[in-house]
Amino acid sequence: MPPNQYLYLAGSGMVTPVGGRVDTTNAAVACAISAYQASEHFYQQGQPITLASVPNQLLEALELELDEGNSYNWRHDRITKMAIIAARQACQNLEQNSIPLIMGLAEVPEDPSLPPFLDNLVNNCQPWLSAHLSRSIATGRASGMDAIAFAFNHVAANYPYCLVGGSDSYQDMAILTPLMEQGRVHSALNKNGFAPGEGACFLLLTPHRELATLRNGHIIGLRSPGISEEPGHFNSHHPYRGDGMAEAFKRALRQQAPQSISRIYSSLNGENYWAKELGVAHLRSQTAFKPDLYIAHPADCYGDLGCATATSLIALAAEHLIKTPTAHAHLVCCSSDTQRRGALVVEKLRA
Repeated sequence: MPPNQYLYLAGSGMVTPVGGRVDTTNAAVACAISAYQASEHFYQQGQPITLASVPNQLLEALELELDEGNSYNWRHDRITKMAIIAARQACQNLEQNSIPLIMGLAEVPEDPSLPPFLDNLVNNCQPWLSAHLSRSIATGRASGMDAIAFAFNHVAANYPYCLVGGSDSYQDMAILTPLMEQGRVHSALNKNGFAPGEGACFLLLTPHRELATLRNGHIIGLRSPGISEEPGHFNSHHPYRGDGMAEAFKRALRQQAPQSISRIYSSLNGENYWAKELGVAHLRSQTAFKPDLYIAHPADCYGDLGCATATSLIALAAEHLIKTPTAHAHLVCCSSDTQRRGALVVEKLRA
């Protein structure tokens, strides 16, 4: 059987600091509404760091049945609840039971004594999800790209639907402290830093064109991701040249016509470090982009979403395509702190 040219979008769900759904988050990002706030955590100079948080009321309103495990962690609890919100939204019109779930996870491993994240997610999203068919890929910001690549290679030929997504939060001092020690967290005195955010986004995907969500006479198709690795990544001693993202662009854009991409949705988060590789990647594949190319980096509004970044950017790119008659294709790209880099094309197709 030949490989699928597209996976089609059949549903999406999202919760971020600026919105409780995809459409509200998209509207907030389009209006440049920011959820950045000074937090109760301080640099040694006494300067509060900047965070972007999902409102507590949104998570407290959930009706859940959770396995509470052997220990409690505030961040883990929020990740679980945000994931359930976003997954339920993505699957709300789904009539199929027991579909595969592919999760992107943070690069830092979870404490095994914490409540079982996947089990709690699956059990609170019945009857849609199957624990037996659940998989996870722990590669950070780019993990959603890895999850979609896995769906193309191992799921699409055997199942009518699959759910891919991520849920993450930086709001744990075990995570924030080393980032603060490296000077990577944004504050009023540190502009070359990122605002730790939190959020979740899930995409319901199908290999069958007729099962895609129809909006304004169009459907959304995702091309297979270009996955690559950066030798000079954030924690490496090798020179940082941007080759990894440039290769991911090249692989993702292999089938694109010249000047067909009007926007790039990027995981740029405010750290100068990431700008170099985007410039290199764009320059090496510039024939694929329109002259008036727009670079979108929604972390300016909702903070860095960690392993929820890739699917969130895809959902926002899809929303913009559907609502913009003149737009036809966007590129989404994500970089992890370690070597993983990923990019894919999101296209608007006539139904």
